[in-house]
Amino acid sequence: MKSTEVLAPAGSPESLKAAVLNGADAVYLGGSCYGARAYADNFDQKQLLWAIDYAHLFGRKVYLAVNTLMKQEEISGLAGFLEPYYERGLDAVIVQDLGAVSVIRRCFPGMEIHASTQMTVTGIHGARLVKELGGSRVVPARELSLTEIQKIKKDTGLDMECFVHGALCYCYSGQCLMSSLLGGRSGNRGRCAGTCRLPFDLYENGTKLNQRGQNYLLSPKDLCTIRELPELIGHGVDSLKIEGRMKQPEYVGTVTRIYRKYVDLYESGQLYQVDEEDEKELLELFNRGGFTSGYYKKHNGRDMMSLYRPNHQGIFVGKVQSVQGRHIMFQAAEDLGKGDVLEISLERGEKVELTSPDIWKKGDKVCLNGQKLKHLKPGMRIFRTKNQSLKDRAAESLKKKSKENIKGKIIISPGKCAKLLITSGELEVEVPGALAEPARKRPLSKEDIIKQITKTGESDFIFTELEAEIHGDIFLPVAALKQLRRDAFEKLTEEILKKSRRKPAAYLIPDLQVKPEIHGIETPALTVSLEDRSLLPEVLTWDRAEKIYLSLYEAAEEPEILSRCRRAGKQVTVMLPQIVREPELRFLEQSWELLSGPDVDEICVRSLEELIWLREKQCRKNVLADYMVYCYNREAYRTLKQIYGQDIRMTMPAELNFDELRDLSYTDADFLFYGHLPLMVSAQCQRKNSTGCDRKNSWMTLKDRYGKDFYVKNQCKGCFNEIYNGEPLWLGSEIRKVRRLAPGNLRLHFTKETREEASAVYRASCEILEGKPAELPFPNFTKGHFKRGIL
Repeated sequence: MKSTEVLAPAGSPESLKAAVLNGADAVYLGGSCYGARAYADNFDQKQLLWAIDYAHLFGRKVYLAVNTLMKQEEISGLAGFLEPYYERGLDAVIVQDLGAVSVIRRCFPGMEIHASTQMTVTGIHGARLVKELGGSRVVPARELSLTEIQKIKKDTGLDMECFVHGALCYCYSGQCLMSSLLGGRSGNRGRCAGTCRLPFDLYENGTKLNQRGQNYLLSPKDLCTIRELPELIGHGVDSLKIEGRMKQPEYVGTVTRIYRKYVDLYESGQLYQVDEEDEKELLELFNRGGFTSGYYKKHNGRDMMSLYRPNHQGIFVGKVQSVQGRHIMFQAAEDLGKGDVLEISLERGEKVELTSPDIWKKGDKVCLNGQKLKHLKPGMRIFRTKNQSLKDRAAESLKKKSKENIKGKIIISPGKCAKLLITSGELEVEVPGALAEPARKRPLSKEDIIKQITKTGESDFIFTELEAEIHGDIFLPVAALKQLRRDAFEKLTEEILKKSRRKPAAYLIPDLQVKPEIHGIETPALTVSLEDRSLLPEVLTWDRAEKIYLSLYEAAEEPEILSRCRRAGKQVTVMLPQIVREPELRFLEQSWELLSGPDVDEICVRSLEELIWLREKQCRKNVLADYMVYCYNREAYRTLKQIYGQDIRMTMPAELNFDELRDLSYTDADFLFYGHLPLMVSAQCQRKNSTGCDRKNSWMTLKDRYGKDFYVKNQCKGCFNEIYNGEPLWLGSEIRKVRRLAPGNLRLHFTKETREEASAVYRASCEILEGKPAELPFPNFTKGHFKRGIL
């Protein structure tokens, strides 16, 4: 039976050592570029080569994250970046970008490819694509249930790598543009600013829906699944992934140790029982108001969210009993240690922090000195946010050195060179030593020899067994025995590492910078995209709107709107859902007759899942890939067309600036000219988490601490939320540059605009295309990334 892998994060060399020391089977890390944690310490080339050797010496694997979307100027450097790591024996790369997958497969065919969770694989069709592209493992979306994971495993046979501990994103990974569009720091580029951890309020028609103090509406609790491990493994999970490349080595080491313990317990066949002290230790390390077991056994829920605070809460240690001047009294609900940091949250969001100067036992009456205590009241809860003794123990444990267990045999005979044989697993080395002489006085005993050889000191090995075969009375200097041991260890190290080394990569890759000419349309057409069909009667009167995009949800509810569009002389594109899971897949199958019917000219896919589904349905319609089907470089676009087997129209990426869009050289592409851009799509529901589920599609508004609005759409069919930027994208003033991109269509995307607002946008767009000045009726709008771009 294949053992389940414990996969630990390594944001630094110290964290890597902590992971290996505490039983990780593999580590994942980032290099100097291309990784989705740009703000971790990460590894330069020298450190990364060392990391590969270090892990392999102890029989562990190293996976390198190159899981960002790559711009055209970057993709050509990927092979050169990976080459030294490939030759050193890198075990796998974790990838998001389709262009990167193509380059890696062509240049390094012997290296495993793991599909990052950033790829948003949510079902069997996305996983089939991963396998088709040469991937051996998929990290599915965190939102998938155990049943969905099991189905992917059964269908594809791919290794399943699933997150078991650490931070959860509010949005489906790979679909979040919030940090990007609000602050220029793209999660797709490893630079997420954590905007979801900021406070928000929720409103509907001017009424505030969230309760006082519950402001962190987009902040999930951290994941912890030690109680669910048997079910995870039983449903086909091959690798248990711990999140935390930004965390300290003490965190990495402790979490890895605990998960190693429970994987071993499960695989031993003994009674699986979780020690509450282990759970408490994990809580002490980091928790946001407790843990959640994630989406494995539920679709969403308020109990998964950390509504009161976005950062570490610690554990409960007591309630305020009284405050006298600068003294606070309470009864300890846990043992307290010297240096422990305690925290009390006030109603206004402020916090009082105290440090324990002494040791207290559970049940003791505690009196602590502090400042700014006047707002404290009896009954307020006290939490320990730093357990000093736990921190010290974790730090002390990291001072130990990882050592590989070996067996040995030393043979010494008078007049012959000593020999040391060492076995590590299936590997055996034999090293000759100095010439042994007959003893003149005191001969060496077996005990003396074993004592010297087993003094492994700071080496990477430790003898679990050493046999000494001595023939006669012999003499050999202690220095010679030490040298023999050093030579044997050196040769063993060399042989262990040699197993994973690869021959120099021999590849010829096409010049990815060759730029095709742009053959565009002199005057692009106007197209209109509708989230809500209520605007359709108005839009059908717009002469210059040649094509109308309708949501499949809307079209399925009222199929007649498709024929109405055709009768009005409009072409029709049907937009598929942004996320496809089991309910959406059933919906797509039920809608196939409509999609393949005569009233649909084109189908807009918003995920790779949908693209493969259409291919398997042998769809004969034209296909448009929306901008969340990411192609930030021409190699990705080439790969996408190759996957589908025929031409695909593209939508220009929303995160690239003008110069970067020019580099792509797309022809007949869609260009987002106006619209409230979706920032997030989430399996969570703001309605359900605030006032309760009412099973009705509706709009609500999130308001941030600066009073800025974001629109929340409840999509009950499929049960998910979309969050839109409150400021619409509008590129009317950039029309000259837009024309230079030669798009086939300028898309006007309407979400919750009134008829008057939508008509004003349409008129302004027409006037701009005619070379006339025009203004929007809205006071605020954004140009997105068209000018500034992303890092």
